[in-house]
Amino acid sequence: MKRSFFLLRLLGAVCISASVLLSLSLGPVSCSMDSYADGGTPFSPGTSGGSGSGSPGGSAPGVSAPAGSGGAGASGLNIRRAVPPVLQSFTVEAADAMLLCFDKPVSVTNASLSLSAGGGASGLSGAAGASGASGSADSPGTSASLGAAGAAGGGTGATGAPPSPAAPDRPIAVTSESCGDGTSVRLVFAEETQIGSVYDMTALASDTDGNTLTFTITFDAFNGRLPELLLCELRNAYSSKSNKYEFVRLYCTKSGNLSGLELVNAGDGAGQAFVFPPVEVAAGEYICVHLRKMKDDGGSWMQAGMTDETDGNRRASTAVDSSDDAWDFWQDNQKSRLSPSDIVLVQNRTNGTVLDAFLFRDPKKESGSWDGKYEPFCRAVEQSGRWLDGQGQAAADFASAFPATNITTSAVTRTMKRRNLEFRPSSAADWYVAQPR
Repeated sequence: MKRSFFLLRLLGAVCISASVLLSLSLGPVSCSMDSYADGGTPFSPGTSGGSGSGSPGGSAPGVSAPAGSGGAGASGLNIRRAVPPVLQSFTVEAADAMLLCFDKPVSVTNASLSLSAGGGASGLSGAAGASGASGSADSPGTSASLGAAGAAGGGTGATGAPPSPAAPDRPIAVTSESCGDGTSVRLVFAEETQIGSVYDMTALASDTDGNTLTFTITFDAFNGRLPELLLCELRNAYSSKSNKYEFVRLYCTKSGNLSGLELVNAGDGAGQAFVFPPVEVAAGEYICVHLRKMKDDGGSWMQAGMTDETDGNRRASTAVDSSDDAWDFWQDNQKSRLSPSDIVLVQNRTNGTVLDAFLFRDPKKESGSWDGKYEPFCRAVEQSGRWLDGQGQAAADFASAFPATNITTSAVTRTMKRRNLEFRPSSAADWYVAQPR
């Protein structure tokens, strides 16, 4: 009996070590081992043990083992369910409400909302009682699914984009209400969030076993006035001698606020996404995103007038390729952008919805396939239905891409341009090579 008890204690020690190692391997999400509400530990011996039902023996603290697993009680070994809640997804439903979905019934307390100090990309971080939390924002922002890879997000925006001046720089009270079976919890904010601002929502989730998860969600304020945008012109060439660099031009078919939208391409990856500033645009207006803002070896700007037009003046930007009839925005980047074959998307960064897509390929490649890293972009395009093949079917394969004839990385005198400006899916037949505006 003594030998059996010793082996079981040794097994408990090994399991505890495994649990700690798991906590430390979760990457960007910070985890911690919290104490339990009753002061117990993940494994604690009782005095007499349960028989078959898994009920704890004696007065030892802890949660009982599952029914039928106790046998003779194993000398009173009590096994806590040392698994904290997992936040699986969150959705910002309105300017004053957010829905959280967990893997088990929970209660959410100590919730507080405030402006994000970093103003960064949406995502999740947290600390969990017991074995640690896992989570990441696959589609940063308003609606996100959370997995085991840790917090995610990225992208840079217009350097002059200010937060909304109406957003209060103080904590906002939050109340919570359980929904359905308790795995979903709705948070209601005492004040509405302001378009263009980024917020941190911090709270504590507790399950019925006393395990806890403390987490912070960083998210873009709800924007119920998103515009409709079309990709209408693109240059993937550059010339440092003439200060001409890559740009993407868009056309607005429905008025709204740009907050929550981003421009991203597969060749550069999601981390290089351009995040639009909270600017009001009207139907019929153009937007030009300049993908480079160059400096010389001394750190000075290569040219004057690379101004982000966030104050309502569409003539503020005077640098090469600026347009008086467009909203000009400059990405804070000095590296070459856009590949010879690429997939370009304008999408809602809050839930990944694709507003428009453009696929082009190196004309030297009559056949072939996309690079493996393009696969997530291909799926997003095909699911959106915003790009069509020659038969008018939703597509994202290499063969359906526009063959960019006479376009090279040094062809700054030519762009790829869309023939029509209707908000509908396009195909290779809708695009042609033209002189830049």
